[in-house]
Amino acid sequence: MNNIFIKNTVLFVVLLLLQVLIFNNISYWGYVNPMVYLLFIILSPYRENRVPFLFASFLLGLCVDIFSNTGGLHAASSVFVAYFRSGILTLVFGKNLDYQEIKLQQHPFTKVLVYVVLLVILHHILFYFLEIFNFNHLLTTFARIGVASFFTTVVCLLFIYIFSNTKK
Repeated sequence: MNNIFIKNTVLFVVLLLLQVLIFNNISYWGYVNPMVYLLFIILSPYRENRVPFLFASFLLGLCVDIFSNTGGLHAASSVFVAYFRSGILTLVFGKNLDYQEIKLQQHPFTKVLVYVVLLVILHHILFYFLEIFNFNHLLTTFARIGVASFFTTVVCLLFIYIFSNTKK
């Protein structure tokens, strides 16, 4: 087994446990529920073959759904974001991507911020519109998307910069 596979498996399990044991129990104002498990999608190595990554993202979302009783919302949103991640990586960081680990702390903060914000907002738009499944409460849905995206982005950035290796 290679080191990257073991590292990603540990990341998968740790983020799943953090999400279901801690972050699912956080609900400020009824809007804020930080979805820290998105870090798995954000930090996973960039590879040309996306099928294993899409499957792992689906599995992570499904596990969160099982523990959260959300009926597939996390799984659908996770696969959606995982599918568009390579395009967002190319858009934000350019075409010179290494097909290994993405070391976000080595890139400028503004690029990392744009990358994380785009993925989080894409995820939250699909998640909250699937949750409400109508357009009658558009303002409430956009408020939930905005507030939850802000807090999820802050938590993800804190995890990226606090728990990252500082070696360049």
